[in-house]
Amino acid sequence: MSEGSEAGELPVMTIDLDGVVCAPIVGLNWGIQRTFLDPEAPPPRARVWPRWSGAPLDHLRFDLRRPVRDARAALERLSRQRRVVLLTGRRSDPSYWLRWYGLREFYSEIVINRGPLKSPHHKLEQVERLGAIEHVEDDPRTAQLLAQRSNVAVYLRDWPRNRDLDLDPAVRRFASMTGLADLIEAGGGQTARLDRP
Repeated sequence: MSEGSEAGELPVMTIDLDGVVCAPIVGLNWGIQRTFLDPEAPPPRARVWPRWSGAPLDHLRFDLRRPVRDARAALERLSRQRRVVLLTGRRSDPSYWLRWYGLREFYSEIVINRGPLKSPHHKLEQVERLGAIEHVEDDPRTAQLLAQRSNVAVYLRDWPRNRDLDLDPAVRRFASMTGLADLIEAGGGQTARLDRP
């Protein structure tokens, strides 16, 4: 968070980590789910590995990844406009990675998945708890569920594997973190979902 900003008075924007701020290995985002969930079905439960095995596996999966090239500058801009909350489906804390790359200062809070739900429903639950007005995502399954079940404006980071899908019209694509910051600074999104009852 930039000095001088009053984070408590800014609207909340939640941002996913992997595929949005943290670049996939060799540019291939294989974690994207191309099928959608039934928004009326009960949330599926996740298979949760014991912490003693899950945390080391996450470090192997994620620690060698780098931020997307424009992450720092865009997060700095966004943190002047929003209270930026990192909302991830990961079950291990990415604070070390964020500090290593100088990104931790832009997040007011880090929310990891400590519960029994799979990532899409975890994020749905958390955007509601946080009172977020916007969520930034790379996974179309999660973006679709949030567009169908929440009042947040949903932004989807464009990747080849999340194209050519019949997404809810409320899901807005962006090509880069700089493009997202441009969109937010221009006033995009804050009132986009006030039509949801």
